[in-house]
Amino acid sequence: MPKKGVLVLFRHGQTEYNKLHYMTGLHDVALTEAGEQQAQAAGALIRGFVFDLAYSSTLKRAHRTALLALEASGTNNHLKNPDGSWAIEQSAGIVEADSGDFTARNKHTDPEILAYPHFYDVALPNGESDKQMVVRIQVFYDTELMPRLKRGETLLVVSHSGIMVGFEIVAGIRPVPVEDVWSRRSSVPNAAPVVYEYEDGQFIRHYPIAEPGASED
Repeated sequence: MPKKGVLVLFRHGQTEYNKLHYMTGLHDVALTEAGEQQAQAAGALIRGFVFDLAYSSTLKRAHRTALLALEASGTNNHLKNPDGSWAIEQSAGIVEADSGDFTARNKHTDPEILAYPHFYDVALPNGESDKQMVVRIQVFYDTELMPRLKRGETLLVVSHSGIMVGFEIVAGIRPVPVEDVWSRRSSVPNAAPVVYEYEDGQFIRHYPIAEPGASED
């Protein structure tokens, strides 16, 4: 019998920077009240999953989203530590791409951001390129996730919009782009779970658990 692994992946809930259309990068902003509600709603969507392990990025917007979603799921209390806190593995490999000098600036109206050559292998000023981001996602995918997925485990990963697009690249769903990954991030909803299914470590398919509504980018 093939071993069926499952990966549930979603972006963090809304932050104030999302509302303002600011580039966030590594700036460690908190969830808004709406973002916390989105995280809890995601938890309701994933209550049919019993996870062997949960991951988030080291940024608090992702970690808080994972915590709230697991709590709301009602089916994953086995992931709690003896003190009642959640055992969520935090990884710097799945933090958002470093937006460098563009952090806290409006991605839709800032003339320097709009004029910048947004290509896959071009780093933002004092920041990171999409290629650099995908390289570290690949390391996380290969070292942390694939061994467990090959064993048939069910995993949760809560991260960021750039990481969501990057996962499609490392899983072979989307080709490596000539243009940037960043321009596609506005189509990634907040806290909308996507399921990736595997058999014996081979990717089979991916799909959203529910059709998400409109979200801030």
